[in-house]
Amino acid sequence: MRTVFTILLALAFLAGCGGKPASNMPPPGVGGAASVGGGIPGVPAPAAGVESSDANPRFTILKPYFKDFLRRPLDSKVNIFRTNLDRFTPTVEIDADPEQAEIGPKTPLEYYDTASYRLVLIMSGTAQAKALVIDPRDKAYIVQVGTLIGNRNGKVTSISATAVTIDEPGYPPVVKTLESPLEDMERELSAVQEF
Repeated sequence: MRTVFTILLALAFLAGCGGKPASNMPPPGVGGAASVGGGIPGVPAPAAGVESSDANPRFTILKPYFKDFLRRPLDSKVNIFRTNLDRFTPTVEIDADPEQAEIGPKTPLEYYDTASYRLVLIMSGTAQAKALVIDPRDKAYIVQVGTLIGNRNGKVTSISATAVTIDEPGYPPVVKTLESPLEDMERELSAVQEF
């Protein structure tokens, strides 16, 4: 049923087309571009040795601009009022650093100052060194080179066997070192002796 309908539709379309391609250009010799003034009464026919471009001297002036117009894509529209509109557009100066604009939402490591984090453990014998830091609320985080830490856009730049270096733009680098167990025990003993 569908095939019969499509065949009938195709036949009706071909019968309506007529077979000859329709053109909106007049055929040569009937007042078209080939006969400049030859078919129009009252207009003299051009001389045999004269080209059609010399028939109108004003066209020679416009010819380069007309060719540029023909090469221009149809989508490009020229706004003739653009030069006048530029005077009225406000100028806005943005003093934001492009690096800060690219930074996404803050991680939990970026809420506190880098001095408030404690370095607990360093695992440096692997392919990529990692360290364990604890924030002021005693929550542990694993950091590696390139991790953002601190509220001043700090970044972990190096992890050695005993220290982690954090660089903050505009500030001196912060170096977190591991405390030996003896120092930790001495601190606890001095706290007990005070009471």
